[in-house]
Amino acid sequence: MRTSFRKGFTLIEVLVALAILGAGAFALTFAFGNAVIGLHRQQDNSHWVSDLQFVRRQVLLAKDMDALEEGDEIDTLSSGVIAWQATEIEMAEVIDLFRVVLEYEIEDAPEGFQNHTEVLYLLRPNWSSGEFAGDRQDLLQDKRDNMRRSRQEGGLMNW
Repeated sequence: MRTSFRKGFTLIEVLVALAILGAGAFALTFAFGNAVIGLHRQQDNSHWVSDLQFVRRQVLLAKDMDALEEGDEIDTLSSGVIAWQATEIEMAEVIDLFRVVLEYEIEDAPEGFQNHTEVLYLLRPNWSSGEFAGDRQDLLQDKRDNMRRSRQEGGLMNW
């Protein structure tokens, strides 16, 4: 009797190995493609976010309340024109602190991001004159009364 030892793989074994290798290569290629697409989307969104930050800085530099209420348009590098306007300006519960609601309209933003609204709190002592002068005086008087009351309760004031 003769025993034969085979060296190598059969054709079926080679085909199965190639099929497994092909499926793995396909999955890796698909995952890499999705990663590249996600990176491009992130970079596209970062342009309009940085443009929005630039416009926000310009808005924060505005010292006049009327200029904020009127709004403006600013040309940006990658998002075209961004129009902004303060839709609400009201005095907060802290003296000289104002709650400002800003609305932005971004010309070249991605789908669903053309309109953006945010709330900012601005410390503007010079705005407290004019229409907010009475509110400021009321807040100051409330703070004085609260301080006087807390001093009396703590025994710090005997008069």
